[in-house]
Amino acid sequence: MTIDNKIIYFDNASTTRIDSRILATYNKVHLEYFANPSSIHKEGQKSIYLLNRTREELLRLLNLKEYEVIYLSGATEANNLAIKGAAFRYKNRGNHIITSIYEHPSVLEAFRQLEKDFGYKVTYLYPNKEEIITVEEVEKALTDKTILVSLMAVNNEIGAVNPIYEISNLLEKYPKVVFHVDACQAIGKVEKEINYSKVDLLTITGHKVHGLVGFGALMKKKKIDLLPLNSGGGQENGYRSGTEDLANATALVEAIKIAINSERDNFLHVKELANRLVDYLRSREDLYELNIPTIYNPYIINFSTKTRKGSVVVEALSNNNIMVSSTSACHSSKEKGSYVVKSLGKDDKIANNTIRVSLDYTNTMEEMEIFISTLERIIGEIR
Repeated sequence: MTIDNKIIYFDNASTTRIDSRILATYNKVHLEYFANPSSIHKEGQKSIYLLNRTREELLRLLNLKEYEVIYLSGATEANNLAIKGAAFRYKNRGNHIITSIYEHPSVLEAFRQLEKDFGYKVTYLYPNKEEIITVEEVEKALTDKTILVSLMAVNNEIGAVNPIYEISNLLEKYPKVVFHVDACQAIGKVEKEINYSKVDLLTITGHKVHGLVGFGALMKKKKIDLLPLNSGGGQENGYRSGTEDLANATALVEAIKIAINSERDNFLHVKELANRLVDYLRSREDLYELNIPTIYNPYIINFSTKTRKGSVVVEALSNNNIMVSSTSACHSSKEKGSYVVKSLGKDDKIANNTIRVSLDYTNTMEEMEIFISTLERIIGEIR
């Protein structure tokens, strides 16, 4: 049974429910600041003033100096602009680029395209036994032809937290190497906020922290140049042409502000929920295998069913109004099994039967208890 037949939503790494405060901000700005920020009349100037204020506030919230903000349609576009824009702009320096084998599809596929269609040499790093990408592995992969490293801050399937600040300290010694970080699963969702001050390019999005779908941003150090992927009117300092979405920019800043200001309390709450689930899964090693790091981020708990098909369990949970996922939503319908779990050295059976529970501060312990009891019942019923 669910709570009064309401949905229990444990798929927050895919997207979160929009916060009513953020929606109210979006609606207010949409109605009151409707003029195109590129227009030179009074209403247009009012819009561009507010748009510039959002950029200043976003950089302040993320404690980034000497950066600029490029607003885009979301994290996929931001990752593509960062990776391809840097690779194309600095191709005169070299043609070697580095990423990890368990990145988000919007990163991996960008690297694969550069490798296949444009002749770049790619090194795909594997996580270590702690399921993170180490500074040592990054350093070992560097060559005199390396121009770009792209790594996620928090893995979207297993919750591994990579040592981004330590890696940025290393890459500071290699001034011709651009460092890009996808921080979509990290902003507002880590125990101790990651220091991004030495990262060259940083991807964020709003819908992972109760903002709107279809909008994100790329933070870029001013000294870094990118080859634009869109041609047009030269908005976003020439990096992303197209009419600016002021209402969404304002809503994004509001979402990031709320997430960061409540980060510590939210983390402690989610950790309690995650610990309860992990304790249960460990008590039933005959049924489940955990696919999480030794030190795990509690917002994402990944496990595999040993005796039942994971996809069947996910469907059965859905029929009981409990929403979880089997892999990242960005490739779950296209790829059999989790390439992220496979990268950890797990066999196909485990990788093909993953279940990802991704939590949020809006979830409750009552919901977790219902999830555990329902999961136990479903595992017993499926033949």
